[in-house]
Amino acid sequence: MALKCDSPVQREEINQRIRRLEERQHHLLTQDVVKQAVELYRANPKERFFVRQVGKAVGKNPNIAESAYHWLQIAVKGKVDKEKKVQGMLNFLQKNPQQLVEWIIFGRSPYTENSLGKYWKLQRRYVVNLLANSRLQLDSYSRKKKRAYYFSNSLVYNGALPTYTQQDVVQGIDDTLAYQTTTFAQLPTLSKNQQAFLNKLHLLKQEQQIVVPFLTSWINSYQSSRWKSLKKLSKELAKIIGKPTRKLFSAVRQIVVFTLFDQFMQSVPQLLQGLPVDRLVPLPFKRKKQGRLPIKLLMKREYVITRQGNASELTRQVKKQGRTTLGFPQMGKKRLTAQVLFPPKVVEYIQNGAEIKVFQVSSGGAPRFKPRVDVVLEGTHNCFRSSTLLHSYLPTIPGGRKKVLGVDINRLGEFMVVFNTPVPLLPDLLLLAKRYKRLDKKVLDELNRGYLRKRKTYDNLGSCKLKGELNRVYRRRHRLLREITRLLPHFLAAVMVKKQCQTLKIEELTTDPAGTKGALAKAIYTMPDSLYIYKKAVWLASLELGFDVELEAVPPYHTSSKHYGCGGTIARDKHHHDVAPCTKCGQQVNTHKNAALNIASLQGTSLPYDLFPSTHV
Repeated sequence: MALKCDSPVQREEINQRIRRLEERQHHLLTQDVVKQAVELYRANPKERFFVRQVGKAVGKNPNIAESAYHWLQIAVKGKVDKEKKVQGMLNFLQKNPQQLVEWIIFGRSPYTENSLGKYWKLQRRYVVNLLANSRLQLDSYSRKKKRAYYFSNSLVYNGALPTYTQQDVVQGIDDTLAYQTTTFAQLPTLSKNQQAFLNKLHLLKQEQQIVVPFLTSWINSYQSSRWKSLKKLSKELAKIIGKPTRKLFSAVRQIVVFTLFDQFMQSVPQLLQGLPVDRLVPLPFKRKKQGRLPIKLLMKREYVITRQGNASELTRQVKKQGRTTLGFPQMGKKRLTAQVLFPPKVVEYIQNGAEIKVFQVSSGGAPRFKPRVDVVLEGTHNCFRSSTLLHSYLPTIPGGRKKVLGVDINRLGEFMVVFNTPVPLLPDLLLLAKRYKRLDKKVLDELNRGYLRKRKTYDNLGSCKLKGELNRVYRRRHRLLREITRLLPHFLAAVMVKKQCQTLKIEELTTDPAGTKGALAKAIYTMPDSLYIYKKAVWLASLELGFDVELEAVPPYHTSSKHYGCGGTIARDKHHHDVAPCTKCGQQVNTHKNAALNIASLQGTSLPYDLFPSTHV
């Protein structure tokens, strides 16, 4: 929401006053204040009057401190929570020496990522960031405090590894093969993945005359990113061996781990012994982030920005009038006022029972200097539910009952959501996807090239303008993706209502763009793979249908490569992504519709219904 001012001059003056408040708020959050706030939170995490206690502890409690210390409380809580996760990560790694060495070498460990992601119920990308950031912080701390146990030539994140001979690598291959053979021998039967992994190790052992020199050279050379460079090396090894389609990365990575295992396990336990976990998690506000913290108007007391009543009074006022007034005082000058006009949708939410909890006011940048007001509403999901979109979509969806619907998830475009029954994608979704693609493929590329040219010619004014335009385009692209994410649940719910669906099946959402190439990573990031979308869609459809629609997840393996009609293999490559031939029957198959048919036919695992909607949002 934007402020409605009497004139542009008044708007700019109000913007300047908000900017001064933001600067005062920023100067309050010094490192000494942050440290005292961390100690206070650790001493009593359930302190109800944390903001007041911080003001007493640091001896600074001006009016703006109510907002600054509120943000500080949120940041400190996040730091302490992250420390607990880092401690849990280190405990897990100490119990799994192989994964510990893998983390020390690469800063990542797939087994650790999957295990911790399932235990904490987090997406894998967050665990990857936690592992990588903790590894970097370990280097920073160890070089300063533990030089006696720290070997900078062997343990620096993505730096140079110790020097090894070809005989050491041969011994690493033998150790890996012996370890995996012994481990798998204890199992009654091997899965396809386990047998395939064992076959890869046997292949590398068989071709060790080719593999060993390359691995020795890789270990003894400096790598800017060990993870990416080893991926590239494993692909090159597959081509040289004559098996270009074999994915050898996991096997090659384990050979490197076992080659370095003996030496690293002599130093790593000493390095981690007594490691203060709080040093691996930096203090909040240590790095200057782009942008500024908005002024948080907690609706309980008179503030540096005045308003007409407390939260309940403002809720009643907005429910009747659809607007309210904020005042911006400054010592020695006249108080300025401006109206906050609430959009019709927000007024509808408030009339449905939602209540105003917090206002956030932030200043705008050049050239318009337009202040921004955000309002935080509090209420149940029923306050924010609307069936208008759902009913508007129903006439465009073909009829016919379908008890089980399978959904295939793809990148933004014509086939971003495909069902196992013919359902055309909505024109407004296609239009948004087209606009997103234009910004991503054309506009951003042109602006980035122009920005680089300006930087090379040292044109500061031109590069500053292009940088601002780039930021605006990135925000526009983000808003397009957010709008698509908002519309998709209503479209999915409309399809389920029209088809009288009883079960919706989706693939297990484990897509991870980390380590992938640029085009593939962009495609993955634009996939509507958020579980929130499907839980909301099932919830909306259940309310319309009058019974609970089941949401099930199926394994994602081979849903796109196996032909639903004849059981053959679909030959997919970069030239045949949407439509590809079947190697068995020769038929040209739409890979996305084929995947949706396979998903609908597979046995799924029911996802708990009680995770959405929450009783309080």
